[in-house]
Amino acid sequence: MKNYMFHRFMIKLTKIVAGPFLKNKMKYKCHISNDIDRPTLVLSNHTTNFDPLLVTLAFRKHMYFLASEHAFRAGFGSKVLRTVYSPIPFNKTKTDINAIKEVMHRLSAGANVCLFPEGDRSFSGTTVHSASSVVKLAKQCRVDVITFKLEGGYFTSPRWSTKMRKGKMSGAIVNKYLADEVAAMSEDELIGKINTDIYVDAYESQKENLVKYKGENLAENIEVSLYLCPSCKGIGYIKSKGDGFACRCGLSGRYTQAGYLEGPKLPFTKTTDWGKWQEETLGEVIKSIPDGPICMDVGQSMYEVHAGAYKVPAGEGTIQINRSSFKCCGHEFALDRITKFAVVGQMTLLFATKEGAMYEIRSRSPRSALKYRDIFKVLTGR
Repeated sequence: MKNYMFHRFMIKLTKIVAGPFLKNKMKYKCHISNDIDRPTLVLSNHTTNFDPLLVTLAFRKHMYFLASEHAFRAGFGSKVLRTVYSPIPFNKTKTDINAIKEVMHRLSAGANVCLFPEGDRSFSGTTVHSASSVVKLAKQCRVDVITFKLEGGYFTSPRWSTKMRKGKMSGAIVNKYLADEVAAMSEDELIGKINTDIYVDAYESQKENLVKYKGENLAENIEVSLYLCPSCKGIGYIKSKGDGFACRCGLSGRYTQAGYLEGPKLPFTKTTDWGKWQEETLGEVIKSIPDGPICMDVGQSMYEVHAGAYKVPAGEGTIQINRSSFKCCGHEFALDRITKFAVVGQMTLLFATKEGAMYEIRSRSPRSALKYRDIFKVLTGR
Protein backbone atom coordinates (compact mmCIF):
# COMPACT_ATOMS: atom_id res chain seq x y z
CA MET A 1 0.00 0.00 0.00
CA LYS A 2 1.26 3.48 -0.93
CA ASN A 3 3.14 5.18 1.96
CA TYR A 4 2.21 2.37 4.38
CA MET A 5 5.71 2.20 5.87
CA PHE A 6 5.71 5.97 6.38
CA HIS A 7 2.30 5.88 8.09
CA ARG A 8 3.42 3.02 10.31
CA PHE A 9 6.57 4.93 11.29
CA MET A 10 4.61 8.10 12.09
CA ILE A 11 2.10 6.24 14.26
CA LYS A 12 4.99 4.61 16.13
CA LEU A 13 6.61 8.03 16.61
CA THR A 14 3.31 9.53 17.78
CA LYS A 15 2.92 6.73 20.33
CA ILE A 16 6.43 7.40 21.65
CA VAL A 17 5.94 11.17 21.86
CA ALA A 18 2.26 11.61 22.77
CA GLY A 19 1.55 8.27 24.46
CA PRO A 20 3.17 9.07 27.84
CA PHE A 21 1.51 12.51 27.92
CA LEU A 22 -1.98 11.10 27.31
CA LYS A 23 -1.47 8.24 29.73
CA ASN A 24 -0.60 10.78 32.41
CA LYS A 25 -3.18 13.41 31.41
CA MET A 26 -6.06 10.93 31.19
CA LYS A 27 -4.72 8.37 33.67
CA TYR A 28 -5.12 5.83 30.89
CA LYS A 29 -4.11 2.19 31.32
CA CYS A 30 -4.14 -0.58 28.73
CA HIS A 31 -2.49 -3.93 28.10
CA ILE A 32 -0.41 -3.97 24.91
CA SER A 33 -1.75 -6.77 22.72
CA ASN A 34 -0.23 -9.01 20.04
CA ASP A 35 -3.64 -10.34 18.97
CA ILE A 36 -3.35 -9.00 15.41
CA ASP A 37 -1.50 -11.50 13.22
CA ARG A 38 -3.32 -10.89 9.91
CA PRO A 39 -5.56 -8.12 8.49
CA THR A 40 -8.08 -7.29 11.20
CA LEU A 41 -11.06 -5.00 11.71
CA VAL A 42 -11.02 -3.49 15.22
CA LEU A 43 -14.35 -2.18 16.55
CA SER A 44 -14.36 0.10 19.59
CA ASN A 45 -16.82 2.27 21.48
CA HIS A 46 -16.26 6.01 21.08
CA THR A 47 -15.80 8.25 24.15
CA THR A 48 -13.22 11.01 23.50
CA ASN A 49 -11.53 12.85 20.64
CA PHE A 50 -8.34 10.98 21.53
CA ASP A 51 -9.82 7.50 21.05
CA PRO A 52 -7.87 6.62 17.88
CA LEU A 53 -4.57 7.09 19.72
CA LEU A 54 -5.86 5.43 22.89
CA VAL A 55 -6.86 2.33 20.91
CA THR A 56 -3.56 2.40 19.00
CA LEU A 57 -1.60 2.42 22.28
CA ALA A 58 -3.11 -0.99 23.11
CA PHE A 59 -1.82 -2.71 19.95
CA ARG A 60 1.66 -3.29 18.58
CA LYS A 61 0.43 -3.43 14.96
CA HIS A 62 -0.37 -0.31 12.92
CA MET A 63 -3.98 0.44 11.97
CA TYR A 64 -5.90 3.04 9.99
CA PHE A 65 -8.98 4.89 11.28
CA LEU A 66 -12.10 6.48 9.88
CA ALA A 67 -12.46 10.24 10.43
CA SER A 68 -15.51 12.43 9.89
CA GLU A 69 -15.11 14.52 6.73
CA HIS A 70 -15.30 17.77 8.75
CA ALA A 71 -11.79 16.96 10.05
CA PHE A 72 -10.53 17.51 6.50
CA ARG A 73 -11.75 21.12 6.39
CA ALA A 74 -9.21 22.52 8.86
CA GLY A 75 -6.67 23.92 6.42
CA PHE A 76 -3.03 23.12 7.12
CA GLY A 77 -3.93 20.80 10.03
CA SER A 78 -6.01 18.66 7.68
CA LYS A 79 -3.14 18.40 5.20
CA VAL A 80 -0.89 17.16 7.99
CA LEU A 81 -3.56 14.67 9.07
CA ARG A 82 -3.92 13.29 5.53
CA THR A 83 -0.20 13.08 4.86
CA VAL A 84 0.96 11.69 8.19
CA TYR A 85 -1.85 9.31 9.19
CA SER A 86 -4.02 8.90 6.07
CA PRO A 87 -7.37 8.41 7.87
CA ILE A 88 -10.36 7.30 5.82
CA PRO A 89 -12.86 10.18 5.46
CA PHE A 90 -16.58 9.50 5.82
CA ASN A 91 -19.66 11.67 5.52
CA LYS A 92 -21.91 11.75 8.61
CA THR A 93 -24.98 12.88 6.69
CA LYS A 94 -25.29 9.76 4.50
CA THR A 95 -24.17 6.19 4.00
CA ASP A 96 -20.73 6.78 2.52
CA ILE A 97 -20.05 4.11 -0.11
CA ASN A 98 -16.60 5.52 -0.85
CA ALA A 99 -15.56 5.13 2.78
CA ILE A 100 -16.79 1.53 2.83
CA LYS A 101 -14.86 0.75 -0.36
CA GLU A 102 -11.70 2.29 1.06
CA VAL A 103 -11.95 0.25 4.28
CA MET A 104 -12.27 -2.93 2.20
CA HIS A 105 -9.40 -1.86 -0.05
CA ARG A 106 -7.00 -1.30 2.85
CA LEU A 107 -7.94 -4.57 4.54
CA SER A 108 -7.51 -6.50 1.29
CA ALA A 109 -4.09 -4.83 0.89
CA GLY A 110 -3.00 -6.29 4.22
CA ALA A 111 -3.53 -3.30 6.55
CA ASN A 112 -5.60 -3.18 9.74
CA VAL A 113 -8.52 -0.80 10.18
CA CYS A 114 -10.23 0.46 13.34
CA LEU A 115 -13.63 2.10 13.34
CA PHE A 116 -16.21 3.16 15.87
CA PRO A 117 -19.52 1.37 15.11
CA GLU A 118 -21.62 3.98 16.94
CA GLY A 119 -20.61 6.55 14.35
CA ASP A 120 -20.80 9.20 17.06
CA ARG A 121 -19.84 9.98 20.64
CA SER A 122 -22.51 9.75 23.33
CA PHE A 123 -23.78 13.00 24.84
CA SER A 124 -25.19 11.38 27.98
CA GLY A 125 -22.78 8.55 28.87
CA THR A 126 -24.18 5.34 27.38
CA THR A 127 -22.90 3.65 24.24
CA VAL A 128 -25.01 4.28 21.14
CA HIS A 129 -26.10 1.17 19.21
CA SER A 130 -23.90 0.19 16.31
CA ALA A 131 -24.86 1.06 12.76
CA SER A 132 -26.09 -1.95 10.75
CA SER A 133 -23.75 -0.94 7.92
CA VAL A 134 -20.78 -1.82 10.14
CA VAL A 135 -22.00 -5.41 10.48
CA LYS A 136 -22.53 -5.73 6.72
CA LEU A 137 -19.00 -4.39 6.22
CA ALA A 138 -17.49 -6.81 8.73
CA LYS A 139 -19.08 -9.77 6.95
CA GLN A 140 -18.10 -8.53 3.47
CA CYS A 141 -14.46 -8.01 4.40
CA ARG A 142 -14.00 -11.63 5.54
CA VAL A 143 -11.32 -10.72 8.10
CA ASP A 144 -10.91 -11.27 11.84
CA VAL A 145 -12.85 -8.87 14.06
CA ILE A 146 -11.64 -7.62 17.44
CA THR A 147 -13.95 -5.74 19.81
CA PHE A 148 -12.33 -3.19 22.11
CA LYS A 149 -13.80 -1.30 25.06
CA LEU A 150 -12.77 2.08 26.46
CA GLU A 151 -14.01 2.96 29.94
CA GLY A 152 -13.90 6.22 31.90
CA GLY A 153 -13.82 8.36 28.76
CA TYR A 154 -17.21 10.00 29.25
CA PHE A 155 -16.23 11.50 32.60
CA THR A 156 -12.68 12.30 31.46
CA SER A 157 -13.89 14.27 28.43
CA PRO A 158 -17.70 14.68 28.28
CA ARG A 159 -18.78 15.39 24.71
CA TRP A 160 -20.61 18.52 25.82
CA SER A 161 -17.57 20.00 27.58
CA THR A 162 -14.41 21.69 26.34
CA LYS A 163 -12.62 20.85 29.58
CA MET A 164 -10.58 17.71 30.24
CA ARG A 165 -10.77 16.12 33.70
CA LYS A 166 -8.23 13.85 35.38
CA GLY A 167 -9.61 10.65 36.86
CA LYS A 168 -9.22 7.19 35.37
CA MET A 169 -9.47 5.58 31.93
CA SER A 170 -8.81 2.07 30.64
CA GLY A 171 -8.89 0.19 27.37
CA ALA A 172 -8.98 -3.55 26.72
CA ILE A 173 -9.82 -6.18 24.11
CA VAL A 174 -13.20 -7.78 24.81
CA ASN A 175 -13.37 -10.51 22.16
CA LYS A 176 -11.73 -11.76 18.99
CA TYR A 177 -13.90 -13.33 16.28
CA LEU A 178 -12.10 -15.22 13.54
CA ALA A 179 -13.11 -14.56 9.94
CA ASP A 180 -14.86 -17.95 9.69
CA GLU A 181 -16.87 -17.24 12.85
CA VAL A 182 -17.95 -13.84 11.51
CA ALA A 183 -19.02 -15.40 8.22
CA ALA A 184 -21.08 -18.07 10.02
CA MET A 185 -23.04 -15.58 12.14
CA SER A 186 -26.20 -13.85 10.98
CA GLU A 187 -26.14 -10.05 10.85
CA ASP A 188 -28.46 -9.86 13.88
CA GLU A 189 -26.26 -12.22 15.86
CA LEU A 190 -23.09 -10.31 15.00
CA ILE A 191 -24.51 -6.87 15.76
CA GLY A 192 -25.81 -8.23 19.07
CA LYS A 193 -22.34 -9.45 20.04
CA ILE A 194 -20.70 -6.18 19.00
CA ASN A 195 -23.21 -4.05 20.93
CA THR A 196 -22.79 -6.22 24.03
CA ASP A 197 -18.99 -6.22 23.81
CA ILE A 198 -18.51 -2.46 23.48
CA TYR A 199 -21.43 -1.26 25.62
CA VAL A 200 -20.59 1.10 28.46
CA ASP A 201 -22.87 2.85 30.94
CA ALA A 202 -20.59 5.41 32.57
CA TYR A 203 -22.63 5.47 35.78
CA GLU A 204 -22.69 1.69 36.19
CA SER A 205 -18.90 1.80 36.31
CA GLN A 206 -19.09 4.55 38.93
CA LYS A 207 -21.40 2.41 41.08
CA GLU A 208 -18.83 -0.37 41.13
CA ASN A 209 -15.82 1.88 41.77
CA LEU A 210 -16.43 5.59 42.41
CA VAL A 211 -13.76 7.73 40.78
CA LYS A 212 -13.46 11.51 41.05
CA TYR A 213 -12.72 13.34 37.81
CA LYS A 214 -11.10 16.58 38.87
CA GLY A 215 -11.09 19.75 36.79
CA GLU A 216 -12.33 23.32 36.50
CA ASN A 217 -15.76 24.64 35.44
CA LEU A 218 -17.16 21.14 35.42
CA ALA A 219 -20.69 22.04 34.26
CA GLU A 220 -19.85 24.59 31.58
CA ASN A 221 -21.61 23.88 28.26
CA ILE A 222 -23.79 21.12 29.73
CA GLU A 223 -26.73 22.81 27.96
CA VAL A 224 -25.20 21.50 24.72
CA SER A 225 -26.49 18.09 25.82
CA LEU A 226 -29.28 18.78 28.33
CA TYR A 227 -31.51 21.20 26.44
CA LEU A 228 -34.98 20.30 27.81
CA CYS A 229 -35.85 21.60 31.28
CA PRO A 230 -37.55 18.93 33.45
CA SER A 231 -39.43 21.64 35.37
CA CYS A 232 -40.89 24.08 32.81
CA LYS A 233 -40.33 21.87 29.71
CA GLY A 234 -38.66 24.80 27.96
CA ILE A 235 -36.30 23.98 25.09
CA GLY A 236 -32.92 25.68 25.15
CA TYR A 237 -33.26 27.84 28.27
CA ILE A 238 -30.71 26.10 30.49
CA LYS A 239 -27.42 27.99 30.89
CA SER A 240 -24.24 26.90 32.65
CA LYS A 241 -21.44 28.62 34.51
CA GLY A 242 -18.58 27.12 36.50
CA ASP A 243 -19.80 23.94 38.19
CA GLY A 244 -23.48 24.95 38.05
CA PHE A 245 -26.38 25.36 35.64
CA ALA A 246 -29.86 26.92 35.80
CA CYS A 247 -33.00 27.37 33.71
CA ARG A 248 -34.82 30.70 33.37
CA CYS A 249 -37.68 29.14 35.36
CA GLY A 250 -35.44 28.88 38.45
CA LEU A 251 -34.50 25.20 38.38
CA SER A 252 -30.79 24.87 39.15
CA GLY A 253 -28.14 22.28 39.91
CA ARG A 254 -24.45 21.48 39.85
CA TYR A 255 -22.22 18.85 38.26
CA THR A 256 -19.94 17.05 40.72
CA GLN A 257 -16.44 15.60 40.35
CA ALA A 258 -17.99 12.13 40.33
CA GLY A 259 -20.15 13.08 37.35
CA TYR A 260 -23.45 13.26 39.23
CA LEU A 261 -26.04 16.05 39.22
CA GLU A 262 -27.12 17.74 42.45
CA GLY A 263 -29.90 20.26 43.03
CA PRO A 264 -32.75 20.90 45.52
CA LYS A 265 -35.55 20.23 43.01
CA LEU A 266 -33.59 18.41 40.33
CA PRO A 267 -35.36 15.12 39.40
CA PHE A 268 -32.22 13.53 37.92
CA THR A 269 -28.84 12.66 39.40
CA LYS A 270 -27.37 11.26 36.15
CA THR A 271 -26.98 12.78 32.70
CA THR A 272 -27.99 9.39 31.25
CA ASP A 273 -31.39 9.56 32.98
CA TRP A 274 -31.94 13.17 31.95
CA GLY A 275 -30.97 12.37 28.38
CA LYS A 276 -33.33 9.38 28.22
CA TRP A 277 -36.21 11.40 29.67
CA GLN A 278 -35.47 14.22 27.24
CA GLU A 279 -35.64 11.86 24.27
CA GLU A 280 -38.88 10.24 25.48
CA THR A 281 -40.60 13.53 26.36
CA LEU A 282 -39.62 15.78 23.44
CA GLY A 283 -42.49 14.63 21.20
CA GLU A 284 -45.14 15.56 23.79
CA VAL A 285 -43.48 18.93 24.40
CA ILE A 286 -43.45 19.74 20.67
CA LYS A 287 -47.18 18.92 20.41
CA SER A 288 -47.91 21.43 23.17
CA ILE A 289 -46.08 24.30 21.43
CA PRO A 290 -48.30 26.61 19.29
CA ASP A 291 -47.54 27.02 15.59
CA GLY A 292 -44.34 28.95 15.09
CA PRO A 293 -40.71 28.42 16.09
CA ILE A 294 -40.13 25.36 18.29
CA CYS A 295 -36.70 26.69 19.19
CA MET A 296 -34.25 29.27 17.89
CA ASP A 297 -30.72 30.60 18.38
CA VAL A 298 -28.96 33.83 17.40
CA GLY A 299 -25.33 34.47 16.52
CA GLN A 300 -25.00 31.63 14.02
CA SER A 301 -22.68 31.20 11.02
CA MET A 302 -23.73 29.11 8.03
CA TYR A 303 -21.41 27.51 5.46
CA GLU A 304 -22.04 25.54 2.29
CA VAL A 305 -19.81 22.46 2.20
CA HIS A 306 -18.40 21.35 -1.14
CA ALA A 307 -16.64 18.25 -2.40
CA GLY A 308 -12.92 18.39 -1.80
CA ALA A 309 -13.42 19.24 1.88
CA TYR A 310 -13.82 22.99 1.59
CA LYS A 311 -16.63 25.31 2.64
CA VAL A 312 -17.80 28.82 1.75
CA PRO A 313 -19.74 31.29 3.94
CA ALA A 314 -23.48 31.22 3.26
CA GLY A 315 -24.84 33.65 5.85
CA GLU A 316 -24.92 34.95 9.41
CA GLY A 317 -27.79 35.36 11.83
CA THR A 318 -30.57 33.33 13.44
CA ILE A 319 -31.59 29.70 13.06
CA GLN A 320 -34.98 28.27 13.98
CA ILE A 321 -37.01 25.16 13.34
CA ASN A 322 -40.78 24.85 13.05
CA ARG A 323 -43.12 22.05 12.04
CA SER A 324 -42.51 22.38 8.31
CA SER A 325 -39.18 24.12 7.77
CA PHE A 326 -35.73 24.98 9.04
CA LYS A 327 -34.74 28.63 8.72
CA CYS A 328 -31.09 29.53 8.98
CA CYS A 329 -29.21 32.77 8.37
CA GLY A 330 -31.61 34.10 5.71
CA HIS A 331 -32.28 30.72 4.04
CA GLU A 332 -35.30 28.43 4.45
CA PHE A 333 -35.43 24.68 3.83
CA ALA A 334 -38.58 22.55 3.88
CA LEU A 335 -38.08 19.64 6.28
CA ASP A 336 -39.24 17.17 3.63
CA ARG A 337 -36.28 18.30 1.47
CA ILE A 338 -33.73 17.66 4.24
CA THR A 339 -32.36 14.11 4.34
CA LYS A 340 -30.50 14.20 7.64
CA PHE A 341 -29.28 16.32 10.53
CA ALA A 342 -26.00 15.38 12.22
CA VAL A 343 -23.97 16.83 15.07
CA VAL A 344 -20.20 17.16 14.76
CA GLY A 345 -18.11 17.55 17.87
CA GLN A 346 -19.83 19.62 20.53
CA MET A 347 -22.27 21.84 18.70
CA THR A 348 -21.58 22.06 14.97
CA LEU A 349 -24.76 21.21 13.07
CA LEU A 350 -24.61 19.52 9.66
CA PHE A 351 -27.55 18.92 7.36
CA ALA A 352 -27.95 17.63 3.83
CA THR A 353 -30.71 18.16 1.27
CA LYS A 354 -32.27 15.91 -1.34
CA GLU A 355 -30.64 18.09 -3.98
CA GLY A 356 -27.24 16.94 -2.73
CA ALA A 357 -26.22 20.15 -0.96
CA MET A 358 -24.62 20.05 2.47
CA TYR A 359 -24.45 22.84 5.05
CA GLU A 360 -22.61 23.44 8.29
CA ILE A 361 -23.79 25.76 11.07
CA ARG A 362 -21.52 27.02 13.82
CA SER A 363 -22.34 29.08 16.90
CA ARG A 364 -20.40 31.84 18.60
CA SER A 365 -21.81 30.90 22.01
CA PRO A 366 -22.88 27.63 23.66
CA ARG A 367 -26.09 26.21 22.23
CA SER A 368 -27.38 22.73 21.56
CA ALA A 369 -27.13 21.36 18.03
CA LEU A 370 -28.52 18.11 19.44
CA LYS A 371 -31.95 19.68 20.01
CA TYR A 372 -32.30 20.46 16.28
CA ARG A 373 -31.33 16.92 15.34
CA ASP A 374 -33.80 15.47 17.86
CA ILE A 375 -36.64 17.82 16.87
CA PHE A 376 -36.09 16.94 13.20
CA LYS A 377 -36.30 13.26 14.12
CA VAL A 378 -39.59 13.76 16.00
CA LEU A 379 -41.16 15.83 13.22
CA THR A 380 -40.10 13.63 10.29
CA GLY A 381 -39.46 10.19 11.76
CA ARG A 382 -36.04 10.25 10.11
